[in-house]
Order: sequence, then structure tokens, then C-alpha cells
Amino acid sequence: MIYIPIGIRHDVKEHIIIAQKRYPGTAEDALISFLVDTTNSPHDRSDVAIWTLGQIRSKKALPILKKLYKNDPKGKTCHAKHDLVLCQKELYEAIDCIEHNYGFGLPLPVGTQ
Repeated sequence: MIYIPIGIRHDVKEHIIIAQKRYPGTAEDALISFLVDTTNSPHDRSDVAIWTLGQIRSKKALPILKKLYKNDPKGKTCHAKHDLVLCQKELYEAIDCIEHNYGFGLPLPVGTQ
């Protein structure tokens, strides 16, 4: 049995709700729309969309995440600049979770598909 911290499940659900309030479609589609909409701050795009897409292992988002990633797994280029640029460490971790099928791989919460 895999232990998934309650806080992680709650955060995934909350981020999906945030995205679905602004964008139509499935949870995955709403999160992708949130990510690509540059009117959202880089911080919010990293926190709400990138992190959550990694947690749900979104294969659909993988090409978009890879396009935004600048080969900086430690996030040196974005350190203390999250209001200006997407978090490269978060992108790296999301891509890694999706490609290697690990992380929490949470099912989408009921009612968000």
C-alpha cells in the first residue's frame, strides 16, 4: 500500500478547482490551460499547474512541460525569480514523475474529470 499524505491529495484537489473555475474541460485540460495562459503569474503557473500535472502524471501535458523546461534540474536560473519565470526545478520534477511513472500518481478527484 502506498501512503499518500492527506495534504498532497488536498493540494491536488484545490489546484484542480482553481484551474476549473477559470478554464473549461477536464481537470487535466483546465490545468494545461492554466499553465499555457501567460496572464497567470509564473509563480501560480508553477505552483498550481506544473506541480499538479506532475502529481497526476499527465502524459498529455508532457510535451508542453518539456518545451518550457530549460535543462536546469536544480532551479538555479529561477532561484528567487519565481514572480518572473517558471520554476525549472518544478518542471524537472513534474517531467521526471510523468516519464518515470513515480510520485504519487494520484487519480483525479471525483467530479473533476
